Amino acid sequence: MIIEACGEFILPYLNANIIDTGAANGDISYILRNGVYMILLALVMLAGGVFGAYFAIKGAARVAADVRMQTFVQIQKFSFANIDDFSTGSLITRITNDITQIQNFIQTLLRGCFRSPVMLVGGICMSFALNARLAVVICIVIPLLAAAIFFIIRTAAPRYTIMQNRLDAVNNRINETITNERVIKSFVREEYEKEKFSGVNEELMEKSIRALKMMILMQPVSALAVNVTMLAVVWIAGRQIMIGDMQIGTLTAFITYLSQILTALNFLANIVLQGTRAAASDRRITEVLEAEITLNDRNASEKEKTLQRGDIVFQDVSFRYFKQNHEKVLNNINLEIHHGEQVGIIGSTGSGKTTLVSLIPRLYDVDEGCVLVDGTDVREWSMEKLRAGVAVVLQKNTLFSGSIAENLRWGSEDASQEELVWACRTAHAEEFIETFPEKYETVLEQGGSNLSGGQRQRLCIARALLKHPKILILDDSTSAVDTATDACIRKSFREELQDTTKIIIAQRIHSVMDSDKLIVMDDGKIVDAGTHDELLMRCREYQEIYYSQVSKEE
Repeated sequence: MIIEACGEFILPYLNANIIDTGAANGDISYILRNGVYMILLALVMLAGGVFGAYFAIKGAARVAADVRMQTFVQIQKFSFANIDDFSTGSLITRITNDITQIQNFIQTLLRGCFRSPVMLVGGICMSFALNARLAVVICIVIPLLAAAIFFIIRTAAPRYTIMQNRLDAVNNRINETITNERVIKSFVREEYEKEKFSGVNEELMEKSIRALKMMILMQPVSALAVNVTMLAVVWIAGRQIMIGDMQIGTLTAFITYLSQILTALNFLANIVLQGTRAAASDRRITEVLEAEITLNDRNASEKEKTLQRGDIVFQDVSFRYFKQNHEKVLNNINLEIHHGEQVGIIGSTGSGKTTLVSLIPRLYDVDEGCVLVDGTDVREWSMEKLRAGVAVVLQKNTLFSGSIAENLRWGSEDASQEELVWACRTAHAEEFIETFPEKYETVLEQGGSNLSGGQRQRLCIARALLKHPKILILDDSTSAVDTATDACIRKSFREELQDTTKIIIAQRIHSVMDSDKLIVMDDGKIVDAGTHDELLMRCREYQEIYYSQVSKEE
């Protein structure tokens, strides 16, 4: 870039000599010699410009790839609380659009940070060398143009941050709509969603126009400065030419240098303006990279420990999702679950069942008390080792595009075909897999949308079983299967997973009534615990659930 820029202010000088010396004196050899110099210099400039642009593009793309990868790795470390703080749509915007803005700025910066200053300084020096009195005009115009550019940049900077925030809102809206497209269509709410999207889309458009219209001012302001300066130079130089103090070639070269100076200044201003937008994006990326991970292993003392039994103890556990709230989601929980037990958890919606089991693999940290697994506080474990020994099948069944076998091997990358068959047989998924022509190589669409709800649930259970966990947590994970299949799955658990601690959350009381221990929850507290017969005799809440479901079945 420096080579190209140096050529930019040497070429006009050679051209001026051709006009003032070669053409004025009719010296053809002088004209040809300097013409050859100009051609050779232009070829060198061409090579410099091409290679400079290539390395600018390559460097910017590599920086963007590195930052995008670093940001993605950071997001993978996020806890659920961290993701809630940013929102899914915002994280998508930051890892795509914001990093693209930074990439564009770096590319422009690399192409102009060497070339433009050299052209600016070189052009000013050559202008003074040609005609010092005429060059004073440049020294007057440059500060005025710089002040105008500074005002534009200062006004535009905060508007870019607002524009990116509105882009977050659009991405959140798109993400929610596409994810829930089936629900929208089933309730015929397309028009309602169009109106909601139209609102956020219009707001983004307005904020974008407000931010970008400041950039639009750059061109007319620069053009005004160029034209006014040109007019002043031609007026002053014309008088000098008339009295013989200046030659035509010198004026031609001076105008070229003037154009280069203002072009370089304008390019530098564009770099700064684009940098302002990139700075807003950079702050948003930095927020992600420097976010405090709410769950980490820094203070863990048992990082090499692995699960051996699956004993679980809750000691005076309390928890809030929103720490500033006084109301607790879990309140003073005391519970003991022994190795190999099957424990059922039942209770009304919002009673804290899912929150309770989420504390075992440390998806959240307790606010008060502690959760012990194999006698050790979960905060002392390595999260990787702890979660390797705990398999969780969540309420929302998530499958990925790819074959059934690929989805199952999320539980164990090296699982053999025999292990896949065993897990699917235990989860009673084999019966429908065998009906597919491709069997385990059947390709699933995104989210497993080409399977029924019950089939997705059974595949998720099979995937969890492939981890061979010491603790298996099923969070209402058989709600979409029929009662006969549900009973078969529970029978398989008793036969195949005798050494695994099993925790089953269910709305259907028949799914858990044969458990070794039943826990009844209400309003974030454990109301009672015992066997089905014991609770049926003494627990009013359990009686209400049981008789309401039995009467419905009758």
